Amino acid sequence: MENELNNKDCRLYGSPYCAILNQKSCERCRICKLGAADQLKAAEDILHIAEALPEDGAEGIMNSASCALCRTRGREGAQPNEAVQFAQMDMGHLHPTAKVGDKLSGDYDRGTAMTVPVQLPVCESCRKKIGKRSYLPLALGCLIAIAGLALVSIEPVRAALTRYGRIIPFLVFLIFVFAGIIVECLVKRSLGRALDRTVNTRAKRISAIAPLIERGWFAIGEMNDGMPFIFTKKKLDSGILTGENQRELLNEIRSAGKAGIEALRRQGLEL
Repeated sequence: MENELNNKDCRLYGSPYCAILNQKSCERCRICKLGAADQLKAAEDILHIAEALPEDGAEGIMNSASCALCRTRGREGAQPNEAVQFAQMDMGHLHPTAKVGDKLSGDYDRGTAMTVPVQLPVCESCRKKIGKRSYLPLALGCLIAIAGLALVSIEPVRAALTRYGRIIPFLVFLIFVFAGIIVECLVKRSLGRALDRTVNTRAKRISAIAPLIERGWFAIGEMNDGMPFIFTKKKLDSGILTGENQRELLNEIRSAGKAGIEALRRQGLEL
């Protein structure tokens, strides 16, 4: 199904600014629903993004056949595994016109305009290891707590404990809960250390996004234990920097510069 981009009233219609947004239809495009002034601001922000990006945007990253998360540094002859899916993350850049800490209002927030999705090719092994670190510690902690609840729910056990005080069964349950928390923390730390030896979960260790970081981009949502990746079988099919031919579109936007924004403004006045 071809893109249904048919709103000629949008200031970005038919332009490379529209094409780089890679929307399936005008109905789904947030920029298309803005007023004319905000649409021109959006075009300016797309120019800022283009100027801050590497020449081919993020296309080279998502089209790589090798896993971006396999850690091979320092291992002679080691090669990353073949990528079979994608790990999505968001990267941001300080907006040249927005002040840090400002409370922005209105339909178009320039404080969050410089945010782009990055799709990292990943192998099945890295995905499983990250998933194991994310879910196994919590599962073990919950299992221990549930075991404690089941134990004090057994009538003979509860009756025996109650002889020493009515609150004793509850205290025993709390001991299991605290034991579950301790086990969760220990297992999470252990798995985290093992994961760091084979998987690049921290943004500064992912060589694929090094060109972005060098240009002032930073990972959004990174925590002490790494990035909160979202894994998908397929690439994103809409959104800025999710389409093909990014190099040509970005070069066209950069070449036009501010004159391209002014052309959109004049074009709107002529309508």
